[in-house]
Amino acid sequence: MTYRPTARDFNALFRGKIYGNHDIFTARSYADLVRRHDIDLSRAISTFEDGTLVGTIVFAQRGERAWLSLMGVRPELRRQGHGKRLFGAAVDAVRAAGARSIEFEVVQKNVHAIAMYRSFGFPIVDELLVWARKPVPSASDDLTFRTYREDAILRVARSPSTCWQREPRGVARARKLALVQCKGAYAFVRLRDDNAVLLDAGAEDERAARALVAELDRRVPYDITLVNEPAGSALSLAFAAAGWRIANRQHRMLALA
Repeated sequence: MTYRPTARDFNALFRGKIYGNHDIFTARSYADLVRRHDIDLSRAISTFEDGTLVGTIVFAQRGERAWLSLMGVRPELRRQGHGKRLFGAAVDAVRAAGARSIEFEVVQKNVHAIAMYRSFGFPIVDELLVWARKPVPSASDDLTFRTYREDAILRVARSPSTCWQREPRGVARARKLALVQCKGAYAFVRLRDDNAVLLDAGAEDERAARALVAELDRRVPYDITLVNEPAGSALSLAFAAAGWRIANRQHRMLALA
């Protein structure tokens, strides 16, 4: 039987000292994640005990690449091998479907999960930071929002992308974006209520990155978040110099089939 995990499922499964005890998704944000990143819920792998969901994993595949997006196990049933079985089944499924590379991100403090992923032959290939900035009430809010096609984003964005979530295909599926640009740097801005998310950003050097940060401060008055920026990149150095905070640290793990 196919079971399609919901936002409520993952909100219940992602609990404990690693993720806290607050919901990580709304129904809207979960649907957006699934749609923009090609997550196929019909391929989700789940386990049940007495009709109750024990754990689940969802993933996406684009040709020969696969991304393992979310995996959760009920807090009281962790360290009993459920996660290992789910992960192994997902790896087997995408490899059987032709994936030649498999990638995902994991919170650095989740040391038990990292050890489990390593046991499957997945090395850490990058350190990725989640950056956040507080509102700048004096900013002009001079932003023009429109839809961008994938080819238009490709002409602006760096290649390759730093992670699956920041690839042009997923960015283009956000229907209203503002492009903030200066010489050698860019950011695609999306608004959700009074929060701004940089769906992707890049800079060719630290000078361009600092100019982009200044432009964001001049034009974007809202909270800003950027996920999965490589540590030590020009942008990360510029964010640190400007007083942005690191909201989370993740490892990117990748293995070739």
